[in-house]
Amino acid sequence: MYENNFTAESIVIGIDHGFSMMKTKNHIFSNGVSKSNGKPPVVENSLYYEGSYYCVGGERKTVVEDKTATEDFFLLTLVAVAKELRTRGLSHDAIVTLGVGVPFKRFGAEAAKFIAYLKRSGIHDFVFEEEEYSIAIENVFCFPQCFAAVADRIGNMEGRYVVADIGSWTKDVISIADKRIDTENSITVPNSIITLFRDINDVVMQTGARQVPESVLQDFIASKNVVIPENVQAIIVFKLKKFAGETEGMLSESGFDLTYCNILYIGGGATIMRRFGEARDNVAYLEDIRLNAKGYELLAGHQLKRG
Repeated sequence: MYENNFTAESIVIGIDHGFSMMKTKNHIFSNGVSKSNGKPPVVENSLYYEGSYYCVGGERKTVVEDKTATEDFFLLTLVAVAKELRTRGLSHDAIVTLGVGVPFKRFGAEAAKFIAYLKRSGIHDFVFEEEEYSIAIENVFCFPQCFAAVADRIGNMEGRYVVADIGSWTKDVISIADKRIDTENSITVPNSIITLFRDINDVVMQTGARQVPESVLQDFIASKNVVIPENVQAIIVFKLKKFAGETEGMLSESGFDLTYCNILYIGGGATIMRRFGEARDNVAYLEDIRLNAKGYELLAGHQLKRG
C-alpha cells in the first residue's frame, strides 16, 4: 500500500489540540500558525506544506469554537507528528495512528467531525525545520478529555472521585464511583484560563499598566522567575484566588460533593488550584499538562490492537 521505506507498523501518537497549547507525549508548543511570504529567515518552527511556508508557535491562535474551520489545526498536527518522530528517533517516512480528543460532554457532537478533519487519505509530504517528512494517517481515534487523562489510573480509584480538568478554554468535570464513570453527572463548562487571563489584563490596563503577556502569567503561575511590578502582581494574585474560589463554587453548585469525595485537579489549572485554592486533605493535583495527550496515545494503542 505504501512505499518500502515507510514504517512497517503504524506509529501511535497522541495529540492534545488545545485552545492555547498543543501537547504530545514529549512536547508542548503554542498553537499559533502564521503563513509566511516566502521561506522564513529562521529555521526553528518553520513548516513547508503544499507550496506554502508557515511559522508555528509564537502567539496562540484566537479561540475558535470549531477547530475544523481552517487548516491550522491540521498543520499543527503535522508539526506534532514530526516532533514526536524526531524525538523518538523514528523514520521520517511513517504510517501513523493518531489519538486525539474533544471535551467530555461534547464528545457525541464533535468526535466524528474532528476524526474526518484529521483522517485524510494519501501521503502528506512536508518539511519541518528543514527536515523532510512523509506521513500517512492510517487511523484516527478520538476520546473524551479528562477521562483520557486518568484512563491509566481509573482501575485503582476505589471509592468516590471528582476529577476536574481545568483547561485553557473549558473545564471538564467527571464523577467516578468505584472505578466507574457517572456520565450523567459529568459536565463541560466554558470560561476557563484564557478567560481568566483576559479578566486579569482588563483590570491591569485600567491601572494604566501595560497588558501582561500570557507567557508571563503562565510562568508566574508555575513559580518561575518573572519581572512583574508589585501592583500588577497584587492584581494577578487576587484574580487567581478568585478564579480558584469560583471554580470550587461551580463544582458545588453543579452538585459535586467536595466533602465526602476525593478531589483530583488536572490540566493547566491544577497548579492554580494548588497554589491559590482552598487547602483540603481530600484534594490531589496532577500538574502535567500532557496527561490528556498521553492518555489519548495509550487508548489509541489499545484500540489499534483490538482492530
